[in-house]
Amino acid sequence: MTNLEGLPSYFWLTSSRLKPPVRDDVPYTTEALKQDLLRLQNAWEECQASRERDAIYGYLSAVFDLVAWWTAENRALDRAHSAQRLLHIIPFENEEPFAVVIRCTADREKVDKRTRSKWSRALRYALVQKTPSESLVQFIKRKGGINRCAERFRAHQRGRPSRLLSSE
Repeated sequence: MTNLEGLPSYFWLTSSRLKPPVRDDVPYTTEALKQDLLRLQNAWEECQASRERDAIYGYLSAVFDLVAWWTAENRALDRAHSAQRLLHIIPFENEEPFAVVIRCTADREKVDKRTRSKWSRALRYALVQKTPSESLVQFIKRKGGINRCAERFRAHQRGRPSRLLSSE
């Protein structure tokens, strides 16, 4: 038992060590999912309207942030499948959450399956390797760009030692 004698009363009344952790039981509703997908669709439209070379990073950052949040809550696959059901998109076998979200929010005529796969691999590589303090744009550029990150993830996935996995 902790001896509280001699400690100011504000310490023992507010110390987080003495309180049970607060649970956040706010449900992720269908409406919240709709709003998240709409936000990503808007990010896609903004990136398409821009003439800037790096405009795609705004969209990919939004996709990354959403799926990383879902992953942190251990709900990425469930929520990706919910997004497909919500938008009446037929799921592909073994499709992972980044690819699902891209398919749900980007123009399918402009983003073919190869591009979607490449972006998905780059984002999965960032999810595994990026530190929270670094932005997705900084990380991807530091690692050589989207194509290079996708290659690095493929090497990582296959378990091959690769110069691509080096810290450069």
